[in-house]
Amino acid sequence: MTQSPDKPFASDSALMSRQPARADYIILFSLGALWGSSFSAIKIALYGVTPLTVMSVRIMLAGAALLILTLIRRTPFPRGLQNWNKILWMALLGVLMPFFLVPWGQQKIDSSLAAILLSINPFFALILGHFFSENESFTKRQLLAMLVGFSGVFLVFSENAAFSTNGNIWGQGAVILAGIGYTISGVIAARVRGISADSVSASVFIISSMIALPFWLLFESPWNLQLEVNSILALTHLGLVSTGIAFLMRYYVILRAGAVFFSYVAFLIPMFGIFFGVMFLDESVSLNTIGAVVLILSGVYLGKK
Repeated sequence: MTQSPDKPFASDSALMSRQPARADYIILFSLGALWGSSFSAIKIALYGVTPLTVMSVRIMLAGAALLILTLIRRTPFPRGLQNWNKILWMALLGVLMPFFLVPWGQQKIDSSLAAILLSINPFFALILGHFFSENESFTKRQLLAMLVGFSGVFLVFSENAAFSTNGNIWGQGAVILAGIGYTISGVIAARVRGISADSVSASVFIISSMIALPFWLLFESPWNLQLEVNSILALTHLGLVSTGIAFLMRYYVILRAGAVFFSYVAFLIPMFGIFFGVMFLDESVSLNTIGAVVLILSGVYLGKK
């Protein structure tokens, strides 16, 4: 049983009950690759521009593409103050905050490490569910999952703290904070009702663009930017492909196969993040990093209900 992306969000229980089709697995795998590639694209873009420019251009390109798609499909925009209030918080916590913090953090850490650190998002979701949902509490298995997963994070932190003097602990902290923003935004998104996937995506990025643009114009003077070809290509990929298209795919998968099935993308992102970092940026992968990935993904698996 599937649901068209044009139809409103269904109840949480309905989203969790659908059986994924083969197309859903293909989309999920593709989504993992797109989001995994974004870390290398950010690193490449940072060779020529600042984190604020990366954030602003990425948001505005994605917003323009999603707005055009919404207008072509004549999809109605959200109505009601409650929905727009949720969309505002989704923009602040799920777009503006992480889209700035991740590039800022990646000035100090490798793209593959950023991908690994963001893979702990499911643990934050468990914590939020425990404290803010009346129907969810930690099971012994989930507590074990968090212990295993966060031990992987500790392994990454300890290695970088021991062998680096360039302040990359701050970079790691920024990426983890970005992940918390993504998680809270996802909790809010699950409570939006009566809006199609492309309308939600377009609205979030339009609001984000309206907030980001004044800061970009004030602090960056974009008319003076001299972008290299690699930076232009990386920013275009970030805005149109790994953000605009990927966010549509995200809502599409959630609508068709459910939020639980979608959460398995957490297994794919670090794998692709490491792959692209090694292939395009000549990043090295230590045994500690591999061990951290195994621990984090094992924790994510154990945490599944």
